[in-house]
Amino acid sequence: MVVEENILKQMQETWPDNWEQVLKRFQEKDATHQEHFPNLAPHLQEKMGRDYWKKELINRIKGIQELHRWEQEVIQKIIPKDQLEDGIVYLPLEGTGGLCRYAEEARWDAKEQIFWYTRTKFGYTFEDRMDHFADVVNNGIAGFTPIKKK
Repeated sequence: MVVEENILKQMQETWPDNWEQVLKRFQEKDATHQEHFPNLAPHLQEKMGRDYWKKELINRIKGIQELHRWEQEVIQKIIPKDQLEDGIVYLPLEGTGGLCRYAEEARWDAKEQIFWYTRTKFGYTFEDRMDHFADVVNNGIAGFTPIKKK
């Protein structure tokens, strides 16, 4: 599989630490594809084409770039902890309900550095606490993503 210079550059930007391994993996997949391509049924040859893995690589790069852009947009919307006001109720980023335990709003507690929200679980409704998103972003734990005051 021949990869143009502009695609190599995009790969280096997308996967700076392991772009060579990614390229090698796609080249291996492409070599296998080229080997078996003549034996594929005509409808599969037409559907996949000889450059199938090159197109897949380009699509993967585009997908990751779009994800990075989206993440940057989201990060810019989230209010940092040092800008939150004690006792104020905040609304989460739309579409992050599952990441915020489906909380539609939460009150900031500056002393405890947590959010309080109303939670219903097993038929019981109670106040529960949740960390700011920045405190748990890489831990797999729910965090509240405040983007504006209620």
